[in-house]
Amino acid sequence: MKSLMHSMAGLALLLPLAVNAATLGSYPADETCQADREASYADGYSLGYSTGESNGWNLGHQAGHDFGIRSCVADPLQFGVTLASVIPAASYGETEPNDNFIAADPLAQGVNFWGQLYGQADQDWFYTETTAPNQNILVTFSVPYWISGVNLLEGLPAVWNISVRDAAGNIFANYNTNVMGAIDSYDQDRETYYSMTYSITAGLAGTYYIVVKPVDDRLICGEFCNVTAYPYSVATVVQDSPLVNNQPVVGFFDAEVEPNDVPSRANPLANGVSMYGLINLTFEGTYPVDTGQTDDDGNAIITSRWGQGEADWFVYESKGNEIVTLTFCSKDQCGLGDWFVQVFDQPSANALESGVAPDQVRPLLAFNTNLYQCDDPATDAFEFCTTEEGDGVYPRDSEAYRIGLRDPGYYFVRIGHIRLFTAPCASYSFVSALDSGGFVGSCGCSNGGNDCMIPSNQCESGDILCINAVTDSCVPGVQPGCQEACTTEGEGEAATETCNYWLTNAVCACSQYGSEVAVPSVYTSPYNFTWHGSQLPPSTIDTDAYEDYLNRPNPYTP
Repeated sequence: MKSLMHSMAGLALLLPLAVNAATLGSYPADETCQADREASYADGYSLGYSTGESNGWNLGHQAGHDFGIRSCVADPLQFGVTLASVIPAASYGETEPNDNFIAADPLAQGVNFWGQLYGQADQDWFYTETTAPNQNILVTFSVPYWISGVNLLEGLPAVWNISVRDAAGNIFANYNTNVMGAIDSYDQDRETYYSMTYSITAGLAGTYYIVVKPVDDRLICGEFCNVTAYPYSVATVVQDSPLVNNQPVVGFFDAEVEPNDVPSRANPLANGVSMYGLINLTFEGTYPVDTGQTDDDGNAIITSRWGQGEADWFVYESKGNEIVTLTFCSKDQCGLGDWFVQVFDQPSANALESGVAPDQVRPLLAFNTNLYQCDDPATDAFEFCTTEEGDGVYPRDSEAYRIGLRDPGYYFVRIGHIRLFTAPCASYSFVSALDSGGFVGSCGCSNGGNDCMIPSNQCESGDILCINAVTDSCVPGVQPGCQEACTTEGEGEAATETCNYWLTNAVCACSQYGSEVAVPSVYTSPYNFTWHGSQLPPSTIDTDAYEDYLNRPNPYTP
């Protein structure tokens, strides 16, 4: 028996915490361990007379027999007893449909639940609960041992995917059943892997979801992809762990909150947390483009291009003296498309929102991501190598940019779809301080630009961003935007009236720029980026260490 215990002790170390009777309820069953002890006695490995005598004390056959059963119940893996063999056979079945958070089936501790997938799109959702921080969740997945040729490690009869997720849907752990779990699952009696046990330590107390779905990757499952129409069983065991650290409550990532189309509605950035967004190509209209060619009659050939609408704005508060790394598409692969990214300080962002032309505002940082390229580098342009199915292009690595911020304050990030830096304006609109899109109503400037101020009676409602320009005289009620304010001094014949006049001017700005749209036949495209600021001097020259370096003796300095 001693030699068996020594040979199996290594397996017990694979457990994050020893599985004991308390964690498995009344399992493993005494009958299971009794059968194991009887077999060990028959092989000459019992803790009977011989072992007791060799240690100088006599346990006796019955005492050694009982001690062996208790040891097996306390630590089944030490004796080669798998979790799957000590958890009773499934007596409950999933309740279809259970393919989402809401319809997930609860799992009772240490109880197997039958399940079955009925197609590639089917998923089975279950949930369990932890009662304290840092508890271990053990998930045991099994298929009936009587299936011919069953061996999960070899992907037989199929390959399933198992994931453990938190209440927000974030994936904490992800396994395929043809990968060895953290806990030994080899069944010595049947000489096969008909079950796999996986483990995860959950930092927070609460509900966790176990999702079972087909694997659709022929590099993993070969000819058995999506052939998961076999019954299976899943069981969970939750056990305490000795970890005492407090895991903070944070998100895996943040997502933009619409509308965030102007700086005043920018979404705040959490330092170091990835932000996920989606650019909508609104395609609200077209604008004419002179091709420079003429037809047979000598008339100019005019074509149309789509104008681009929405942009996403984000804001970050810096304490000053920071080095910021902006990494684009590093968390996940972005959708098909390229993006135009700009970083502004607060005065520049305010100027843009007030209607100043973009070519009159200088960003702190601006780049087109250009994260995709053609198979042929000589034609590295989307419109020349991309089909509707995306053939002919492949993603580049994520791009990272660094910028130093000396002054404390707010910094704004604007993300739009890639466009030319000199893109012409396709549509002019009034700048609105209240409308969610930042603009309302169309307008035009006599000079053809986008930085004019024009009279507007709508300013009285407060919807339009306006500036009151004093004028010598105007005719209220006749001239648009004319305002009059009169005061009376004195009484009777001595009374005098003084009137002041001004025109209420509204900002007319470009609300839509036109350019080559980089994503044919795609109207939306997801992206992600991470803004990470470190409280460091933006330049080494600003540090005490550099001053010390300059003061060191140098024989080459005159």
